[in-house]
Amino acid sequence: MKSLTPLWLSLLLGIVVGYCFLDRPICEFVNSHAWPKHLDFIKPLAGWPPVMTFFSPLLFIAAIFCREGKPRDTLLLLSVSILVTFVLKNDLKWLFSRYWPLTWIQNNPSWISNHVYGFQWFRGPLFQGDDATSAFPSGHTAVAFAALLPIGLNYRNLLPLCIALASLEGIAMIVYDYHFFSDVLAGALLGTACVLVVKSIIDSEKSAVPWG
Repeated sequence: MKSLTPLWLSLLLGIVVGYCFLDRPICEFVNSHAWPKHLDFIKPLAGWPPVMTFFSPLLFIAAIFCREGKPRDTLLLLSVSILVTFVLKNDLKWLFSRYWPLTWIQNNPSWISNHVYGFQWFRGPLFQGDDATSAFPSGHTAVAFAALLPIGLNYRNLLPLCIALASLEGIAMIVYDYHFFSDVLAGALLGTACVLVVKSIIDSEKSAVPWG
């Protein structure tokens, strides 16, 4: 984990820089070129992370009944990481309560439609949040990294592909004006951190108490 300190610092710096300088220009550029409209035909391809969240409890049960080995390790790490990420991203959305780039749900205030921007802090019911201010972090991006990194960590030859696919999900969130650039970086940071923490706990438990 210590060896990844430069990664964490780079992501945190990227979030700050994005929030202060890049988010609004990127959002306006995407909107002015009508990318969401032109690429609408492939939008369904970006909708898979919520499906993974839905099935994660079943994947966890499947891991329990698998024989010890990489498939079991992968299913366990993947399912637990998704569940932890899902809970934490909802808590963070409530904490930061950020306006969206575009108006797309329940007439939500947004930068493009209303020129409102930034964190509103603790909007909505406790740890549930308000759909109108739930942009930060990107849940789709967070779950994408939580779902794909376990595969790459257990099958190292697939790690570059897994990172690329998770990153494409984040790019899609920007291209469709669902999220700001810094939302996506925060989602990637959250999903990655959850996977590495869960993996560390699982590995320590396996070394302490043999199971399987």
